[in-house]
Amino acid sequence: MKLLYCVLSLASATPLPSFAGANSYYLHTLVDADRHEVLDQLKFNGFKAVRIFLSRTGANTKGARNVQVTDVEHPVGAYDDTMLSLVDKLMVDCHARGLKLIIALHDRWALNCWDTDAYVTKYNLPGTSACNQHANDASAFYTSADAQADFDKRIRYVLAHKNPHFGGRPWSQLSEVILGLEPQNESQGGLESGSKMPNPNWLCARAKTIRSVVRDRKILVMSGGGTNYAVSQLPQYFNCPALDVVAIHSYEGADQRKLESAVQLAKVHKKRVIFEEFGATGSNKASGLGAYTKAANAAGVPWMVWEILKPGNSNDFETWYDEKDAWSTLTSAAWQTKWVKSPFTWPELN
Repeated sequence: MKLLYCVLSLASATPLPSFAGANSYYLHTLVDADRHEVLDQLKFNGFKAVRIFLSRTGANTKGARNVQVTDVEHPVGAYDDTMLSLVDKLMVDCHARGLKLIIALHDRWALNCWDTDAYVTKYNLPGTSACNQHANDASAFYTSADAQADFDKRIRYVLAHKNPHFGGRPWSQLSEVILGLEPQNESQGGLESGSKMPNPNWLCARAKTIRSVVRDRKILVMSGGGTNYAVSQLPQYFNCPALDVVAIHSYEGADQRKLESAVQLAKVHKKRVIFEEFGATGSNKASGLGAYTKAANAAGVPWMVWEILKPGNSNDFETWYDEKDAWSTLTSAAWQTKWVKSPFTWPELN
């Protein structure tokens, strides 16, 4: 009996070589019953992490039963804890199920592309009539010293927020439920010129701000991805000392070789890589998701599908268990991550 106990203890303590996760970017706003059901399904099917954004969300977005919530700032520098309190509750829900959160502290696409937040007003950021076709020019947000200082204040404020359900400790200390923190989802997205950005140092500077507050190394500082394979893995990201994980986003189609290339870069620069966003829609959703997850598992890279939500939508990226083929594809791939061969380990998930 003692020998069996020791074997089981060692097995449970062995760091995971990979894992499956899901984006559900406004999960914290879902009504309790639906939020709990999403988390229960993720836990039951072997997922380990959930990714959310701190950004404004309208009520009943994409047909979900969710409440409207404003951004953390309105105007810039005037903070509203309503959203943070919702995330506090989500942390409790995740912790009870052995799941961890990746939190993007802002969304690039709220800078007057898909949505408009307080930074748009303060820095007079132009909009676009069709964000899905061409991004707006939000360069001023990334190049202005004042905007960067404002955003650093946002980061510090959020990470100092105290969760009353975890003994009043600040988010910066909650490694038992936070896997990773990202300055922004897809920073400078749509502003790329080849591999050039309006401010190539923006992400690393913000990552340094996070790490200056978060001393617990069990909370990873992550890049937040880019709009495709190439711009997700710029040299500045791999060379940034404050970044632990470079996140790859792509909707271009599965490509094992590109993921393997990212793995090699990560090994050289002593980073880790995660395939943090991908998705498929329509009649080819199941096969598309299958190709993406197969490529990630073969490359030894953890993956997070976009996105798990109740309800799903077969014609869009949202997936739920009533889409039998797509759901079966994802859950099967999630269980396979336990046996993936990878150069990385993820002790933060133990």
